[in-house]
Amino acid sequence: MKYVALDFETGNASPLSACSLGIAVFEGSQLVRQEVSLIKPPACIGHFHWGNIRVHGIREKMVADAPTFDEVWSRMADEVQGSVIVCHNAMFDTSVLCRCLEYYELPMPDCTYLCTVKVSKRVWPALDNHKLNTVSEALGIPLHHHEAGSDAMAAGLILQAALRETGCADAKELSRQIGMQLGRLSASGKTACSIAKKRTADGCRPQ
Repeated sequence: MKYVALDFETGNASPLSACSLGIAVFEGSQLVRQEVSLIKPPACIGHFHWGNIRVHGIREKMVADAPTFDEVWSRMADEVQGSVIVCHNAMFDTSVLCRCLEYYELPMPDCTYLCTVKVSKRVWPALDNHKLNTVSEALGIPLHHHEAGSDAMAAGLILQAALRETGCADAKELSRQIGMQLGRLSASGKTACSIAKKRTADGCRPQ
């Protein structure tokens, strides 16, 4: 099974303001490719927000000569097709991806996706929280937080650790074991990655 872990950084609150994209491609448990690229967002998104800059350190002048999203995506689209996309907070990253694809009139890949926040909450529930830096530290995963390439790699390695921890062969088996529904992207739209509420001892869902 192919896993494409990805992470976006954005210049402001607009999902169209993607200014960096990192990916880490795994064939089963083997890392086969890494890439990170700066992205020049379209002018319509306005200026970068200072809060975003403070998080990732990317300024507008740093992406002035960077490729646009469609140029960056052209190097990645074939790998994503038919894969399992892996993100830490997949709601955010897949929303950015979908908006950028829509803006540049690019086809939506046909693939499933999962959120390693949701995975880590089920596999390692005793952690203080399930932020990327917390989970990475607990698992001994090196992380340069909010650098898109490092964040993507960490998400991919968290999934690999979860597969080992649970003894699952792949993401489909893992999702069944932890009560998670894989999300899906396709030409028909986006279906959310969701996780079932835990049941109490009497079989009822907690209120």
